[in-house]
Amino acid sequence: MGTGNIPQLGVEIPELSQVAFVVEDLEDGMDRFDGLLGIGPWEIYRFEPPALTDRTYRGEPHEYSMRLALAQLGETMIELIEPLEGPSIYTEHLEEHGEGLHHVACFAFDDPHAVVDEFESAGLPVLQSGNFDGTEFWYFDTADELNGAIFETAANVDAMPEPDATYPE
Repeated sequence: MGTGNIPQLGVEIPELSQVAFVVEDLEDGMDRFDGLLGIGPWEIYRFEPPALTDRTYRGEPHEYSMRLALAQLGETMIELIEPLEGPSIYTEHLEEHGEGLHHVACFAFDDPHAVVDEFESAGLPVLQSGNFDGTEFWYFDTADELNGAIFETAANVDAMPEPDATYPE
């Protein structure tokens, strides 16, 4: 097995910060992950305007929104995403694969903007991006190269506001 046509990135990933799943129903997903694996408590966010700005999807300005839940499992953040309005990489995943593992992320880069440039230069463009209250995020078109997984990075993750709700309350 060689590397074949796999793009060679000058990026070393210091950690896997997050593993994320797309779900049809956020509460059902939290119940399942808690019930089976004891993961929780969850912090719930609505990613929608006015807090969500600068949205792009497949290279074009685009409107989409989602609800998500975050929980820590050791050093790794587990994220569940329920798409709301508009086509997105989350609705694509549900249509093509159903619920399940969607992306992995690293939020520990010293210069996330340089990482974005590196991926784009290697022919792995940004699939979807946005800015949530000062936290910028980018998903890259890596599914073909990473056996179905999309890769995400973000900048200014510490700017994330308090959650809209926690679960269980």
